[in-house]
Amino acid sequence: MRGRGPHHAIGLYAHLTWHTQNRDHSLAAGDVPTVAGSFRDAASRTGIRIHALAILTEHVHLVVSYSPRAQLSAFIREAKSESARRVNQIHKKSVLRWCPGYYANSLSRTHVTAARHYVARQDDRHPHLISNGWVNPGAMPRGSTNRTLNPGSNRAGT
Repeated sequence: MRGRGPHHAIGLYAHLTWHTQNRDHSLAAGDVPTVAGSFRDAASRTGIRIHALAILTEHVHLVVSYSPRAQLSAFIREAKSESARRVNQIHKKSVLRWCPGYYANSLSRTHVTAARHYVARQDDRHPHLISNGWVNPGAMPRGSTNRTLNPGSNRAGT
């Protein structure tokens, strides 16, 4: 018998995306670490695990997993409000406002890897939405570090 308590295997995954208000190009390269940190903190507080994250100048993509007790809407609300608060506090004016809505799509376990690759390749799909020096955390297994763009390139390196 296991001495660590009951075992729970949960396979709930989602692809989330939302954009800035009016699709304004409000996210600069210097804001990306702040936004990513806000998202990670919101995930920790709401019981969400981020597997992939792409932050572009006017929208974001995330692949997440969650337990049945977690609420995606609570995570999104907190991620949006806290990231805007932090970025606007740094700039000492309102530069980042998110749209009121979001898109969420459930994923089967067999589609998670493809979704992670899709999110990690947003720099290829939208090169015109990448700020110079853009940071794409891409696939984020536990303990991983951020991937950063090589200067003068839209390709992520290590």
